[in-house]
Amino acid sequence: MTKKEADKIIEKYKPHKGFFDLSMQPQELSNIEYAKILETQNFLARMNKDKEYMLEFDPMQWDKLKEASVKLQRIIFDYWGDSVLN
Repeated sequence: MTKKEADKIIEKYKPHKGFFDLSMQPQELSNIEYAKILETQNFLARMNKDKEYMLEFDPMQWDKLKEASVKLQRIIFDYWGDSVLN
């Protein structure tokens, strides 16, 4: 990912209903690292819209998405701490 691509992802980010608001970039994260986190959350939010379909027709993929969500949540708590719970 280039800095230009990262800046575009950051600029377009909007919080997703039911997900943590990651609008505030932690100082410890570079723009590229921050954009990768936002991109992961955006992907998981899109996939969540197809939850019922995936549970019925592709449960293994849904399990992989849940694992990715757990990894993302750990990263979020490491960098944002409890601030995302407000």
